[in-house]
Amino acid sequence: MPTYQTIDLGFSTADGERPEFHFVGGDIQFSFVDWREQPVRFTASDVRAFSWLGELDVSGIRDDVTYEVLESDLIQKYCAWNLMKPEDGYRHFKLCFNAAGVFDVLCKTITVAS
Repeated sequence: MPTYQTIDLGFSTADGERPEFHFVGGDIQFSFVDWREQPVRFTASDVRAFSWLGELDVSGIRDDVTYEVLESDLIQKYCAWNLMKPEDGYRHFKLCFNAAGVFDVLCKTITVAS
């Protein structure tokens, strides 16, 4: 069963607005405007799966926080399908942007653009 651990990626998704993302060459370039009206850009590298949902799909967690999904069902499925191994270092993140939506991504890393 998955567990959700809050994680600090160097930015806050709370009250994030105008999310935009592009899937290019296996990476996702993501941008949004944070609660201070400042642009935030990050890259999810070596993406295996992602989704955008209009609403939070997990009860009991907050809709304005970023989580790492531990014991992820998605990672377990990819390993069962022999598409990756646990030692490959993939991680499952759930970035919650309040009413704007939820970005789920299975990737190697998330790096903030300077």
